[in-house]
Amino acid sequence: MCWIPSVEKWLKDRVKAVNRTWVPRCDGHVFFIKTNKTQHNDVISFDDVKDGREFLTQKSVAALIYLYRHELGKYDWFLKGDDDTYIVMENLRFLLAQYNSSQPVYLGHLFKKFVKQGYMSGGASYVLSRQALRKLNEEGFQKSKCKVNGSNEDLDIGSCLEAVGVPPHNSIDKYGRSAFHPEPAETHIAQDAVDPWLVAYNRFKGAGGRNCCSELTVSFHHVKPAEILVMDHLLYRTTVYGRVPDFSRLQGLFEPKTIPPPS
Repeated sequence: MCWIPSVEKWLKDRVKAVNRTWVPRCDGHVFFIKTNKTQHNDVISFDDVKDGREFLTQKSVAALIYLYRHELGKYDWFLKGDDDTYIVMENLRFLLAQYNSSQPVYLGHLFKKFVKQGYMSGGASYVLSRQALRKLNEEGFQKSKCKVNGSNEDLDIGSCLEAVGVPPHNSIDKYGRSAFHPEPAETHIAQDAVDPWLVAYNRFKGAGGRNCCSELTVSFHHVKPAEILVMDHLLYRTTVYGRVPDFSRLQGLFEPKTIPPPS
């Protein structure tokens, strides 16, 4: 299940772009947008949640409560994506196949600041297993253990997951390359050095240039609508004649494991 928070002003460009590309590849999806301009059944509008960056935590908490109440038994995994994130769904499925959704699993691009065990970048997208979503609600929100208002939703959700005993899990491949990326492709690929702010935040060092990104990359963030369409076309509607991929060599690319807090 993919859930995407957005705002009304992006309905005709950002939301339209992701709806034409990666979103239909989810088994289910829902947009959380405060609006009265659409009657689509894949849009949920919370009347009591305001728009704006300062209300991102409130919107995400409301979304996660909604998913717990209405979708928990239908899906194994819950992906939070942004309206300017591009997701390669097939690569995500490969990664998730290494894990068990009945265990509390938390996946994404791991930052090391502010939370002892770290937290996943919201823009790069993060994934919760069914059990992680259950614990977040039953042991976190329902017992008032977690912050429910604020502007740093990824940090606040990460703090809550730590409080209820959901550890971060590995999405770095065996070559040290990331699968989830908090910046657009050109930032990670075209620059030989990792962006300074990422150096300060990343739990794992990573690299810039051709070694930046796993062959089974899952996400890029801050992708413009036109770039989302171009990326999707190149991945799904373009073929390199004569290239026959050997998928067997991808087995064992990711080691399924929890990531302990730094000592």
